Amino acid sequence: MKRGTWKGCALSLLLAVGGAACGGTVWEVPESEAPVRVEQQAREAGSPTGALRWAQLLSGPDDNTGSIVSDREGGFLALVNFTGSIDLGGETLQAPGGASSVAMALVRYDVHGRLRWVKVFGAEAGVPGSVMGFSHTVDRHRNIILLVDTYGVDFGSGPVAGRYLVKLDSRGGLLWMRTLTLRGFAGVSRIVTDREDNIAVAGEFAGVVDFGLGPVSSKQLPEDRFSSSAYLAKLSPEGRTLWMFVDSENQSQGFGAAADSQGNLLLCGTVFVDQTEPFVLMLSPEGQVRWVRRLDGALGFAWSVATHGNRVVVVGTFALTFSFAGRTHTASPNGGILQDAFVVAFTRNGEERWASNFGFSADDVAMDEQDGVVVAGSYEAGSDLGVLGPLPGNPATLANVYVAKFDRVTGEPRWSRGFAASGEDFGSPGLEDASVAVTKEGHSAVLGQFTSTLTVGSEVWTAEGRSDLFLLGFER
Repeated sequence: MKRGTWKGCALSLLLAVGGAACGGTVWEVPESEAPVRVEQQAREAGSPTGALRWAQLLSGPDDNTGSIVSDREGGFLALVNFTGSIDLGGETLQAPGGASSVAMALVRYDVHGRLRWVKVFGAEAGVPGSVMGFSHTVDRHRNIILLVDTYGVDFGSGPVAGRYLVKLDSRGGLLWMRTLTLRGFAGVSRIVTDREDNIAVAGEFAGVVDFGLGPVSSKQLPEDRFSSSAYLAKLSPEGRTLWMFVDSENQSQGFGAAADSQGNLLLCGTVFVDQTEPFVLMLSPEGQVRWVRRLDGALGFAWSVATHGNRVVVVGTFALTFSFAGRTHTASPNGGILQDAFVVAFTRNGEERWASNFGFSADDVAMDEQDGVVVAGSYEAGSDLGVLGPLPGNPATLANVYVAKFDRVTGEPRWSRGFAASGEDFGSPGLEDASVAVTKEGHSAVLGQFTSTLTVGSEVWTAEGRSDLFLLGFER
């Protein structure tokens, strides 16, 4: 598979002209100058859909991280953190502050993998500063909301320092910034928006936080200590806090969030009672708990949740056994490590419908409007996700990458694809930070992180720094 080449103006030239003083640098690829991707359309005879349509290696000299969401315009919006520079596929994007500067880019791709728009944030050359993006989303009016840690970087109203919730318009112009007052440990795992463009921020904290309604504490322990508590805060489209849910009764962590068509919000993660178990709960638009479900007996974590229609789908990892919808699911030893991925589906009322377990990990899930559920994670060579039989891969690692689609209603698998990796041994946690996005029509993209090598089509990609990013797009 060939890597694409860019035509038209170079990013480095635009960065030199644009700078970062006015809230970032924008580069847009005109329609007539968009790079032509080489798409892999071939399928196995009689196989389901899900063929790899396009692929992109995002490489840089240091550790690169990122995530991807639907841009609500039929394409995808990636958030990428990099140091110094990053190759987006034939053109090198330079950090405004130079080779050692930590910068962030918002990158928009169309459904064919063509780069349409880039905006870069970073400190100006000669000015100490950095920025790191943690989570982002796009609301129904195509505005962009993201959570960042920054020092000395200008988002459009002058250089700032601290942790901020930032709202940009669809062209990257600043609408507003809200600082988060945090004491102790606090993390944001996911940002989502609901049907009215309200913003939900989910994660965990230990100690005290203030989202604008006054200080809130996590579960208290003896001797004035605190354990971690999962939380979800709902903010208005203008950034005003409406309410905040905190699991102050349990030691817990929040990892994933979603909003349904009725304005309910979902939070998933892990809770420690007798052991660490995955959980998911639904909150009403007013912040009242509608229901809570745990995978009793499954020692593990719920990493992500998605919803569409009358289904709530949760993915994660587990190590023991749980029962769901009348069936028992037991983790199998992968490379000597007792751990499996799980996918479980509830109704909007919390009723159990279907479940699967396979592979090694399930990191993220997204749902389209064509009854598709797309999951990405890592697997041991020979794992069977129930579609095309055992997936090939590198037998020396658990970090082989899979992408799979299931039917939203029945749970029947539609297709799966595997990509061999190297550089992680069986003692590792496998693939980290895989992120899934789908368009409403069912096109999907996965942005993930790999170390050492990843085999994509006929090419073997090698990470330039400690890790690089891969971006893959699939047929429906």
